[in-house]
Amino acid sequence: MDKVLRWYMDGNISRSKTEVGGTYWLDADYRPEWVHITCRIAGVGETSMIIDINDDGTSIFSARPALYENMTEKTWTTMPIDVLQAKSEITLDIDQVFNMDTCRDLTVELGLTQV
Repeated sequence: MDKVLRWYMDGNISRSKTEVGGTYWLDADYRPEWVHITCRIAGVGETSMIIDINDDGTSIFSARPALYENMTEKTWTTMPIDVLQAKSEITLDIDQVFNMDTCRDLTVELGLTQV
């Protein structure tokens, strides 16, 4: 692994938001290898918490990663995009949150290999 992009959101994750936890600009071309999602306290509800990582505003996923009720971690390796280009703007969105009780202290990591 050549680079790991990390976003951290402290506290309750209680609403959908775009461009949370900071923005990254890539210094070279990279291939996304995995996404790891963790939270300190799991959420509860019929709806899952869904995140999205965007490359210049476009999702890098065909199906977005999610944490389901009572889960505190998940690793996602299904990304149809082959290469993220140098100078791309990489951002994180929270597309959906738990509907009964929020998760707390969310970390999302994107593992990249330089090509």
